[in-house]
Amino acid sequence: MTRALLVLMLAGCSSLPGDADGVVSLELRSPVAVTLSQGASFTLQAQALDRNGEIVNAPIRWRTADTTITVDSVSGVVTALQGTGTGTVQAALGTLRGPDVVFTLQPAATGGAALD
Repeated sequence: MTRALLVLMLAGCSSLPGDADGVVSLELRSPVAVTLSQGASFTLQAQALDRNGEIVNAPIRWRTADTTITVDSVSGVVTALQGTGTGTVQAALGTLRGPDVVFTLQPAATGGAALD
């Protein structure tokens, strides 16, 4: 399984704004493109980092505005509601936002989750 790592901001810069927990960046620990069959699920993962690049225990939330998929805002479990189209999910912590994770949806008869 291929994992893409994306750092949204440079963790080493002392001038970066942070939240109350000292978080200055979110690192996506999941692929940025996933193919998902209708009814199948995929769990997204991310971690919060402080200015020194250390992992911070912080409540990352997940969100989508799409109607083709649903995401549990706490666990990051994404489920495909439709068998065609695309959907995007984004990690968030305070004012920090992660990159979009793009889900390409396919009919249920073709299989489960696959990484692009």
